[in-house]
This record gives sequence, structure tokens and C-alpha cells, in this order.
Amino acid sequence: MEVQDVQSVSKYPSVRGFVSNGFWDNWELSFGGGLSMMSTSNLVFKDMPGSFGDRLGFEVNVAATKWFHPVFGARLQLAGGRFRNISQLGGNTQRTPYMFVHTDLMINFSNWAGGYRADRAYYAVPFVGFGYMAMDFTDRAHDLGYGTNQELAFTAGLLNKFRIAKGWDLDIELKGMLFGEKDLPASLNSGGAYAVAYSATAGFTHRFNDRNWKRQMPQKYTDADIAAYTAAIAALEGSLAAARNNEKSLADQLAAANKALQDAKGKKEVFVNGACPAFFKINSAALSQRNKILLDLVADEINASPADKTFTVSGYADKETGSAAYNQKLSEERAQAVAEYLESKGVKADRLIVKGYGATVQPFSGNIENNRVVVIK
Repeated sequence: MEVQDVQSVSKYPSVRGFVSNGFWDNWELSFGGGLSMMSTSNLVFKDMPGSFGDRLGFEVNVAATKWFHPVFGARLQLAGGRFRNISQLGGNTQRTPYMFVHTDLMINFSNWAGGYRADRAYYAVPFVGFGYMAMDFTDRAHDLGYGTNQELAFTAGLLNKFRIAKGWDLDIELKGMLFGEKDLPASLNSGGAYAVAYSATAGFTHRFNDRNWKRQMPQKYTDADIAAYTAAIAALEGSLAAARNNEKSLADQLAAANKALQDAKGKKEVFVNGACPAFFKINSAALSQRNKILLDLVADEINASPADKTFTVSGYADKETGSAAYNQKLSEERAQAVAEYLESKGVKADRLIVKGYGATVQPFSGNIENNRVVVIK
């Protein structure tokens, strides 16, 4: 499919507006780490025991993301860490290890709202997803009497991506996690339906292979338009073939004229029985290339003859075409054309007697075309 420059179509992405890259293009591998915190549904942060710092845990994560479009992508992330809370029963620090593997729908809001740009330095990428959450799965937690908590969990957040190199981004991710509270240890359980956890992490992303997108050429032409263009191309090809044939015909004519010149140069006499004819096309007084070659030789003969010798240039027209007045004028124009050409080759005008006889005299019998002629004597 054809593609075109981004500026030639609307800058705002649509699902069908881009040519898909290859399967291995626009893959990202990410890693990061930061802080985490957990709260229950009945005890919001300000009501949780302990200070804000006492409840800060940590999280590390790795992820693989595939972008199918400048706006839409999918991510698989594995996050693990430890929540830190103050027990509601004894006031001691409660550390809850967790692991959360989830798949997310990624939406590049910057490309969606601001239009796709290959050189964009910042992307805001909200996401939403779900996955498997496991807590208190370590031997230490089991030694303390806690059972492993495994359940479906949901996540949503905002990934802020800053491009720092051609294939590298700096990531700052703010994420929320929602899961059931019923399986939390009694020291953390507030009796509510769900618990909420948050994390804020920073890290880096490397994008592999091609990370840019090409736009699809919009359909602008109907089938009728395409048929018309095809017919026009066929007509042009026919004209080109005709022009080539005409070129060949002209080349053949030139070769024939050159042969006539060589034949004429091989003869000692241009005048046959004291006369030399120059033939014309019907209704024309224009000299052909063949006539000019012949008249070049005639001019040489005249210039080589005694200076007091004169020559008669007599023009004629065939009697089968044209009126008497028209033929008279045409014969004079033919004779004058021959005389002027001879003069251009050095023959003095006073050595030429120019006459036009119209169709009243037919110098040759038989083929009428032979009477479209100027005879030099």
C-alpha cells in the first residue's frame, strides 16, 4: 500500500490512518523502581496508624509493551515489592510482600489529542488493566502465621514518558491497584470490601527497531477515475507509437534525400536536355528538402557558367485543380521561390528570368502531378 508524508493528511490519528509496522517493531522493554503504599476501604490514609513515612514500602517492576498504533498498545508488567503498614492490633510494623502480574491497555493520549509527531519529547500514557495479585507468599510470612492471599486485582494509572535518546525513554509511572481486603491479615483488615494500593516508580524504557509510523494514502479516486486514467495512458502510448513511426518515416525520407544528393553529385550534368525540373506538392509553393539539394547543384552550375548567360525559371500548375487565377498565382509563387533560393546561393538576380504560366501550359504529359513544377532552362 502506498504511503505519504504526514503533512499531506490530517495530523490526528485514526485506527485506519496508519500502515502497521512489522511484528517486531515498536516493542518496548521497561524496568523501574520506587515507592508503594497500601490503604483499606474503611481506613483512608489519614486514619491509618502511624506516620506517612512509616507506611512507605517499595516496588520494582519490569514490563514488555507492544504498540500496534501511535495511540494504542498493550503491556505485560510484573511488579513486586513490599507494603509497609502499622498494625492496628499491636502497633508494630507490618511488612506485606506482594507480587502483581497484569496486562494493560495503553493509550498514548499525547498522540491522540495532540496529533502524531515522530519527534515528540513527552508522552502522557494513561492505562488500565487487570491481573493476578499474590501477597504474604514468603516463608517468613508463613512463619508469622499469615496465609498466602491470591486474587484478581485491577490497576489503572498514568505513565509519563520523556524521550532522552533515539531508542530510550525516561519513565515516571503513577499506578493504583484495587484488590479484595478479606484475605488481608487481621492486623491490617478493617472489615471493608477492598483495599487500595499505590505506587510511584521511575525507570527507563528501550524501544526496539522502528519506533515511528507511516500514514496510509487516503483513497481519493473512484473506479471510474482509474478507468479514465488508464484509457488516457493507453491513448498516450498510442500517440507515442505513432510519433515513433513518423520519426522512422522522416528518417527514411532523409536517407532518400541524402542518396539523391550523392547520386546527383555523381553526375556531370544537372540539366537534362538543357532543363532541370523541381517538383512541388499540390497547392504548395514550399521547397522540399529534395528540391533544395537539387537547387544547390543548379546554383553551382549557374555560377560556373559564363556571366552573361541567363536562365529562365518557369512555374506551372496542373490543370486538374484550382481556378485559372489561382493556378496563375501559384505558378508565379513557385517560380519566385526557386529564384529566391538560387539567389541565396550566390546566383545574381539579373541572370534569372522568372515567369509563371499557371495551368495554360502543361510541360509534361501523362501524370498530372508532373505539372506541379518549376523548370529551369
